[in-house]
Amino acid sequence: MVFKCYFCCERDREGYWSNWCSECANLRRMLLIYSPDKCTNILKRTLTRDETQINYKISQEVKKIVNKEIEDKVDKTEDESYESKPHTRSNAKRN
Repeated sequence: MVFKCYFCCERDREGYWSNWCSECANLRRMLLIYSPDKCTNILKRTLTRDETQINYKISQEVKKIVNKEIEDKVDKTEDESYESKPHTRSNAKRN
């Protein structure tokens, strides 16, 4: 019989006498080392976003896509102009 973690209810517990899986036990240790208020504030700041942050993130991702498309077009035109020029060295010896 396998016992599930009391916190996540998904993974198996570390042992018969423990109540948590290894990941949840690590979270519990962090909550004991640092204050629970500090941990929840950090998680709220990093994991949750409001509407302005979501819109900013979307605009940044769109800019990345557009810039990549522009760079691809510029690279193609540079490659075409580079291929039209001869790639030979001069045969004259320099003294």
